[in-house]
Amino acid sequence: MNPTTDTIRLSTEIARPRGDVWAAFADTEARQQWSAPASERLVYDRDDFRTGGSAQYRCGSPEALEFSAAIDYIHVEEEEFAVHTDTVWHGNELLATGMITWSFADVPAGTSVTIVNQVVSFVGGDMIDGSRNGHRIALEQLGAFLTGPGQVGSSTTDGDGRST
Repeated sequence: MNPTTDTIRLSTEIARPRGDVWAAFADTEARQQWSAPASERLVYDRDDFRTGGSAQYRCGSPEALEFSAAIDYIHVEEEEFAVHTDTVWHGNELLATGMITWSFADVPAGTSVTIVNQVVSFVGGDMIDGSRNGHRIALEQLGAFLTGPGQVGSSTTDGDGRST
């Protein structure tokens, strides 16, 4: 199967100051709490969150954590952005890799958070759809983590400005 590629762009506004949002993003323990869908779990085995750093994590069903991933942090600028690669496997099968940029900006309602993921799937389009859905859920849960359920400043939007 030939690789499948896409660029995913999602954003949201969170009704909290940028420093608070960044702190929840940069803190490994906090990120483990808000980044996985409710029925799944994500565990970092190590996380050196800095320019030139790297991380390894496992995710999936809470009892199995059947997926593993490796991150290389390309450039991290505190409270501004983080650019990293993220490569995911299921056992020995390479599933996908992406170049992901998280950007943080002040807006009147608080903080705008944008994710751009230039993703390559080695197993077809379902992996791209899963990546898009996973990032959408992560943005929603980051907002809920910081402001409480139902209090995110606005809905998540895709690259065309449509609500998701």
